[in-house]
Amino acid sequence: MRKELCIIHANCQGDPLARLLLSCDAFARRFEVRKYTNFQREQIPDRELESCRLFLFQHLGEKWAEQASAHLLHRLGPAAEVLRLPNMLFKGYWPLWTSRSPSEFGDVYLDHLIDMGLEKKEILYVYLHTDLTAKYDLDAMLRESLAVERAKEEETVVRTVDLVESLWRGELLFNTINHPGRRLLLHVAGGVLRALGFSQLSADVCAGFADPYPEFILPVHPQVAAFHGLAFGGEDWQYPVFGRQKTFARYAEHYVDCRLLGLESLSAYLHLV
Repeated sequence: MRKELCIIHANCQGDPLARLLLSCDAFARRFEVRKYTNFQREQIPDRELESCRLFLFQHLGEKWAEQASAHLLHRLGPAAEVLRLPNMLFKGYWPLWTSRSPSEFGDVYLDHLIDMGLEKKEILYVYLHTDLTAKYDLDAMLRESLAVERAKEEETVVRTVDLVESLWRGELLFNTINHPGRRLLLHVAGGVLRALGFSQLSADVCAGFADPYPEFILPVHPQVAAFHGLAFGGEDWQYPVFGRQKTFARYAEHYVDCRLLGLESLSAYLHLV
């Protein structure tokens, strides 16, 4: 029997989600899954949208033009069931993160110190030892992050922010701001399966589902960890950084080196050092 087509239009979170959904035998018997990466603007053929029976998507606004969710939904065939997925992002561990940076893991304070023209040792001393709470309202930044994400999830098939808010201090729920760990991905997969009327994933499947992004955890500033009372993230805490274990201070040193050397890709540099 020919399987029905399920299209996932999402960022990198869609890949582990697809694997989890296909771990449900009933889902796998019914659907063939094709995943298209939204931020890479991968084009979905018209014939696939017309024949699609299940469309799982993370919302994109009109600025994405042909990739915008409204445009894709208009092109779907009439038989498609549509479920909106959460686009998980959380800045609580990394309140200084910024997208307006030469670095892909931009840090607004570290970038400011670098752009001041200070020497490396001065940059690192100020960054690591200055009282962050004297410069930033970490509690307000956390509340803002949660509020933004909660608003984004008003129309999603499953919501994640309450779970994040209840657990984030006791366990690391994200590896980077938009790379959720296994607990959140299992939660989302369970919500999708529930909405479709399928049984939940077996205990064996859940236990065997490994962290989908094990190669890199963006280190947490120890002052942020201390302020929020995290169960991890102290000065000596070691993080996986592309094959090596590093403290936050060591990671910060690499960040500064990469910027001062004028290199474009921090992740490529981190693979080397």
